[in-house]
Amino acid sequence: MTRIPLLIDTDPGVDDALAILLALASPEIELLGLSVVAGNVPLEATLANACKIVSLSGRTDVPIHAGAPGPLVREQVYGKYAHIGAF
Repeated sequence: MTRIPLLIDTDPGVDDALAILLALASPEIELLGLSVVAGNVPLEATLANACKIVSLSGRTDVPIHAGAPGPLVREQVYGKYAHIGAF
């Protein structure tokens, strides 16, 4: 079977965490890596979330890279309750 190469650009919260876990478990997908950016929480929190998600899967072969710490054309806006459970 030919696997589909995939790179996920993400700001992992609950929804992205599920998508990442599904990609990690899929025999049809070759997950090349994650690029992680700030979202409802700062980059440090999304990067920590991505590391925890991949670690939970037991996959040590998936590279994780920090991307943009905020939007390129406007000021960062964080979710009102997004900090709950972060870190």
